[in-house]
Amino acid sequence: MGVDLFDELHRAEIGPILAVQELPGWLAPIMWAASAVGTDGAVLALLATLYWCVSPRMGIRLAVLVLLSAGLNAVAKLVFHAPRPAWIDARVWVGSGEGSFGLPSGHAQTSVLACGAFASLVRRPAVWWAAGVVAALISFSRVYLGLHFISDVVAGALIGALLLVLYLRYGDRLADRWRLLPLPAQILLSAVVAAALLVLGVLADALWQGWSLPSAWSGGGARDPAGLDRVIVMSGALFGTLAGASVMRELGWFSASGGVGVRVLRWLLGMAGAVALWALCGGLGDSMAAGVLRYTVVAAWAVLGAPLAFARLGLVQARATSGRRAP
Repeated sequence: MGVDLFDELHRAEIGPILAVQELPGWLAPIMWAASAVGTDGAVLALLATLYWCVSPRMGIRLAVLVLLSAGLNAVAKLVFHAPRPAWIDARVWVGSGEGSFGLPSGHAQTSVLACGAFASLVRRPAVWWAAGVVAALISFSRVYLGLHFISDVVAGALIGALLLVLYLRYGDRLADRWRLLPLPAQILLSAVVAAALLVLGVLADALWQGWSLPSAWSGGGARDPAGLDRVIVMSGALFGTLAGASVMRELGWFSASGGVGVRVLRWLLGMAGAVALWALCGGLGDSMAAGVLRYTVVAAWAVLGAPLAFARLGLVQARATSGRRAP
């Protein structure tokens, strides 16, 4: 019964999606750009830029939130096993390829959470308005590009809003408690959080044991979307970020101040190191452990290795704050 109602809801949403796609063609580049901002690569590049070149405090907080949100979103997609619009109706034009399940929208969820958290850290009314516009534009772009049902976007936005409320209410309290723990306990807890996310993904995947792609979806260009790849990515990246930040705090944080040229050099060096480590770890194989290790190493470089390299090269002022305090 639940699946039938789900299917009926999706069928009912095809008409509105087609109507949205009839909007003027000049909107397409704007929608592509808005959607691209919410991709993993763009978000990670923005977070790295914020952390290395603007504010380590903002960067690390937003990184943890985004990775946790993306991991939970990947688990939720496995729980629901819901299609994307073009998978059930070939009339829907698709602006870009997406291989994962559709519900809930990761772009909507993470944009609401990240934009809201960023605005809460800046604490300016104009930034709150801008954050709302950006999140709404990214969410709408997913419908316009035929990548999500409206219900996918609404669900993602609601989950993102819930996570934002939890962060605003408990984020500082949790951060304070984390700082009180000794470094070994912080690293152990980082591993526990990442492992818990991975276990949730495995359990969600097990719910659909023996599932196969419905024949009705194949006409819309669906690929086999089942798998734990994205959960593995976020689990490894979350562990590397949390553990790296804990060690960075113990060593002493750094100042992101400096001229434009210095900040550009930091960004180039940091990105070059991340790409090199990514390629180097590619030879570890395709196992779950190798995947977790690969993303752990790259995230740890971004949070810990790169700032230490910057300090060695004189590109940052090390120990800008006390080693006993987070940024």
